[in-house]
Amino acid sequence: MIDQTRRDCPVCGASLAMHWTDEPLHEEFREGTYEVTGFTYEKCDACGESLLRAGQADEVEKAAVALARADLGRLTSEEILELRHDLGITQAELESQLGVGTGTVGRWERGTVLQGATADRLMRILWSHPELLPELGYVVREGRGPYRKRK
Repeated sequence: MIDQTRRDCPVCGASLAMHWTDEPLHEEFREGTYEVTGFTYEKCDACGESLLRAGQADEVEKAAVALARADLGRLTSEEILELRHDLGITQAELESQLGVGTGTVGRWERGTVLQGATADRLMRILWSHPELLPELGYVVREGRGPYRKRK
């Protein structure tokens, strides 16, 4: 049952405009918009702003990322973690190989961020060809090409 108590909107200030709803939420990525269901949240009748409870935003984001990954055929959080463990590398080492920022792989593994198509392809290549890892003198992200030895 949805709480029917109304209150003023903290965003636009409209009087008694906030109401509880379980309408689908829409999360946008570069690749498209995904509809997430199963969440109850407050929404303003006047400005349309949605307010989620503490911790709920991460759960909505995880659900949207999971939908997008399935739709786009990208590696799941579990597969990224498995890939990293199979390769025997840390998150920081995978970030270095892919040329992504600090903490990015952790966000992919937690399911809060959708990896780009290029990063997804590179991870699949590394998983299929671990010989490309720098421990063997190969680099994936440097501009000199993937097969040139590091000096």
